[in-house]
Amino acid sequence: MSSSLVSIIIPAHNAESFVADAINSALHQSHANVQVIVVNDGSTDGTAHVLDAIREPRSTVIHQTQHGVSHARNTALAKADGDFICFLDADDQLPIRSIEHRLGVFKNNPSISFVDGAVVYCDAALRPSERRYVPSFTGDPFPLLLAFDRRCFFGNTWLIRREAVGAVRFREDLTHAEDLMFYLEIARGRQYGYTTEPVLLYRVTGQSSMIALERLEHCYHEVLRWMRERPEQVTPEQLLRANRIVRRMMCGAYFHAGRPLRSLAALFR
Repeated sequence: MSSSLVSIIIPAHNAESFVADAINSALHQSHANVQVIVVNDGSTDGTAHVLDAIREPRSTVIHQTQHGVSHARNTALAKADGDFICFLDADDQLPIRSIEHRLGVFKNNPSISFVDGAVVYCDAALRPSERRYVPSFTGDPFPLLLAFDRRCFFGNTWLIRREAVGAVRFREDLTHAEDLMFYLEIARGRQYGYTTEPVLLYRVTGQSSMIALERLEHCYHEVLRWMRERPEQVTPEQLLRANRIVRRMMCGAYFHAGRPLRSLAALFR
């Protein structure tokens, strides 16, 4: 594992305030054999200038017109050479031993394909709080992903064996839940593990995907459609449970946003 190349993919859109720190956190891992691929997805601020100032042979910068985060990640995946793949948002950072800790789990468990870890919630200045997400599951994550189960799913935080990714790419038509869909595509029949050590410093800025509720609801229903189209993988009971979870979740989201009629419609959709 000490010689394994890890590709760290960072999509960036209007991230001039944070992206340099994100990149530095990826480049200055205790596991030094990393390839950092940053995709500037049509930024209109100073992100391009920040990225063009980077002089580091282990990093690659790609500029493209804006196509969304999934397209940016897919662009980087096409360039990734690593034995392992992980993703990092441009406003977050990796603790210095993030990759090392996860590779240690792979070393001790050669049959697994995905390793997750603890996530530290931070404020806008990246000052850590006491709040943490810690996974609590080992095994095949596919059934848990079908149930939107947070024991193995915080977000796009897995370190992934390259062969598990294969030709799978992110759904570029999804603006939300694209990471869940990607995991569903690669997870079935494979094994998931985790470390309780922190692997991500997650910046809470107050901006939330929950603001765009209609798009969020549409994307969750796309996930449900994906499930319906795979009866050989998803049982009727699993589909029914997922449907109920989505309807309850969106009902609550609309209600807390002060939209009671839309909340009721989401419950019976």
